Amino acid sequence: MVERIAFPDIEKTLVDFLTAKLAAVSDGAVVVTKVPDPRPTRMVRVTRNDRKARLDVEDREGRRGAQLVLDRPRVVFECSDDAGNAAGLAALVRGFVNAAAPGRIGTVWCDYVEDAGEENDTDPVTAAPRYTVVTDLIVRGTVLA
Repeated sequence: MVERIAFPDIEKTLVDFLTAKLAAVSDGAVVVTKVPDPRPTRMVRVTRNDRKARLDVEDREGRRGAQLVLDRPRVVFECSDDAGNAAGLAALVRGFVNAAAPGRIGTVWCDYVEDAGEENDTDPVTAAPRYTVVTDLIVRGTVLA
């Protein structure tokens, strides 16, 4: 019988994690999965985007490996700041996420974080300064009884 495994909602987990980390350094950035109306002036949008190409052999060749309890989400963090410090916000987010493994991101165990990069990506609709950070995580699911 194949094991049934529940994987965490990594977007919500990261929203809660980054909200707490940013508050701890007195940063008032709002962390969301969907941009609210009105749009905050300083914000991090967290999205899981597994459609972006990965760099490793396992994904290129479609091999998942024997460890089915692992999930490998690719997460995109869009960091915007109307005051012009989107790069500083991206640096904070990148630092918090990269330092999380191995360890817990909230209640989720994260084995590994691979930093796939950062880019200056000014928002084409609002012209707000924005930096995008992309990371690949390896997180553990929970085996269901």
